[in-house]
Amino acid sequence: MKRVRILNIMLAVMTLWSCTDNWSFSADSRYNLSFESDTIRLDTVFTGVASATKGFMIYNPNSVGLRFDAVMGGGDGSSFRMNMDGEGGSVLTGLEIPANDSLFCFVSANIPFSDNAGLVEAFDSIRFILESGNVQFVRLAASGQNAVRLRGLTLERDTVLTARMPYIIYDSLCVAQGAVLTLDPGVRLFFHKDAVLDMAGRIVARGSADSVIVMRGDRLDLMLPKLPYDLLDGQWGGIRLRSSSVDNRFEYCDIHSGSWGIKADSSGVEALKMSVVSSVIHNVSGNGIEAVSCSLKVANSQITNAGLSCVDIAGGKAEFTFCTIAGFSMWKAGREAVALHGSRDGRLTPIEGATFRNCIITGRYQTAFTVQVEDSIRDRVPYSVSNSLLMVQDTTDARFSNVVFDRRDARIYGSSNFTDRTERGYASVFTLDSLSRARGIADDLSAVWTVDLAGVPRPPAGADAGCYQCVP
Repeated sequence: MKRVRILNIMLAVMTLWSCTDNWSFSADSRYNLSFESDTIRLDTVFTGVASATKGFMIYNPNSVGLRFDAVMGGGDGSSFRMNMDGEGGSVLTGLEIPANDSLFCFVSANIPFSDNAGLVEAFDSIRFILESGNVQFVRLAASGQNAVRLRGLTLERDTVLTARMPYIIYDSLCVAQGAVLTLDPGVRLFFHKDAVLDMAGRIVARGSADSVIVMRGDRLDLMLPKLPYDLLDGQWGGIRLRSSSVDNRFEYCDIHSGSWGIKADSSGVEALKMSVVSSVIHNVSGNGIEAVSCSLKVANSQITNAGLSCVDIAGGKAEFTFCTIAGFSMWKAGREAVALHGSRDGRLTPIEGATFRNCIITGRYQTAFTVQVEDSIRDRVPYSVSNSLLMVQDTTDARFSNVVFDRRDARIYGSSNFTDRTERGYASVFTLDSLSRARGIADDLSAVWTVDLAGVPRPPAGADAGCYQCVP
């Protein structure tokens, strides 16, 4: 008798447990789901390109399980797609969440192309229909940027690209010898992985202070919170100026996130290979500017955070004025900020002149400026650094004049010459700190370069070295 009573008690407990366990489901209208957010906004994408997938949690905070269907408001014609419990589609049925459990929902967007020059907004919602008949919603939002797509294109004649829409470049954009590519102010070129701008002809890229020309990778989404792909290096190739390409002009251009910045092949010093004015070359995995046996002029510009050297010159002539050349790559070890070479690939490349005037040349290591030539000719190499902030160990070189040496034993040196480098998350900021030792050391060339890269006026005397005038 006692054994039967115990058995009955056990059966009652098991029956009660079976009625309240996590796998019992209710159609009672008192119970609802809860969501991580009532609105899911996806990263901006180019129209016609699927966005990265974004997930959010669906919670069942109740003591009973819930069954439901999920329906995309726009149906099969929606710009959004969803996936739950391994199933994808515009209508998902028979979904279950046990008591006090949760489920991931993944959504992505693919906004159709239109002729609208601005951003295109897309909206929809997922309708959650519970067994009880209760209906709940999660709103979806995404932005798409229309763009002109260029695939494996070679320009055989003079061409002008306007700023009405950005351009996505696949398989590189080539300009044939004799042709001129002109970029209007505000043009934005987005290069797909490994795509390059390959110039056998000539480029004239003249932006303005308020309409900068941008050349960058085509990923618009985030790798991590606060870390967009745009801040990573190696997102595309870079700009290649072939031997036949001369008289190239870059003014108010922002060239960043590539495998390199600008590579200039040998073309002699009789004609100017390129001029770079009031521009930024930043955050590349190779060299920022790489030039072999040619002539170049760079002024009022920022060349920073290269994975190798910010400026790598093998022979020829080079002139840098009011430039900030700083190697503090966040993704690569980097090398000296400026490297001058007397040979390349076993071939002599005599340096015929290299001047750095009113510049900042610094970096992560003790020496940011090197001259790599045979010892027998080192004393005859025509280079000079003047009125600049320079990080080197050998401070006795007679070709350094009116130079302030950026030394590690100083209270302010290296990256501390610049304002907070974490001001925009992972983005480096190279405006001058008020205590920077580059303050007030420039010469009278400020009468020529009257405003800095940011449009700040330079004083007629005692201007700061580098491309930015300090604004305390």
